[in-house]
Amino acid sequence: MKKAAVSRLLVIGVFVSIVSLAVSVPASAHVVVKPAEVVTAGFQTFTIGVPNEKDIATTSIKLTIPEGLKYVQPTQKEGWQIDIESEGNGLDATVKSITWSGNEVKAGFRDDFTFSGQVPEKTTDLQWKAYQTYSDGTVVSWDKASSGDDHESEDENSGPFSVTKVVPQTANDASLATVDKAAADAKSAASTALYVGIAGVVVGLFGVFLGTRKR
Repeated sequence: MKKAAVSRLLVIGVFVSIVSLAVSVPASAHVVVKPAEVVTAGFQTFTIGVPNEKDIATTSIKLTIPEGLKYVQPTQKEGWQIDIESEGNGLDATVKSITWSGNEVKAGFRDDFTFSGQVPEKTTDLQWKAYQTYSDGTVVSWDKASSGDDHESEDENSGPFSVTKVVPQTANDASLATVDKAAADAKSAASTALYVGIAGVVVGLFGVFLGTRKR
């Protein structure tokens, strides 16, 4: 009976895993900007992942830059022309969008495009709206708010935008800080125990010395 129950649980577990993978596959094909979480006021390099979901080539990708991001600079990318739409001049210029064109992401492939910028000083959500153009002129607009259900939030030529959360401290940094504190506490406790042990030995030796002297 127990063996049958275990086997049944294993089958259910495998089924759930397969369903989870099947549901997650469409999400991985979105145009997404990473990382998903950054620290306030820091300088960060962002990566736009551009998959090709059609049987023809992607010929350009346009990304609108969220308000509050400063000193935006795209990374040079061989074979691609980069056009920057901005307001103002020099370091004070506000970049509105970046467009990569003049090359292609072939069918069945993906490519990464990068740029850097200074993150806003206050916590917020950076909404990355992107527009992917194919060789036949079709434009897929990644500019919808996600409903949490990929199949409801997108159709053939549209889909949800990705979001980067601006936080005071990332979850990874918080975990590292916790580990560092635990290690420091353990080291402090070990040092205290060592000092107490040494003190005990000294007191014991002093007691032996006094006893021997009395004799």
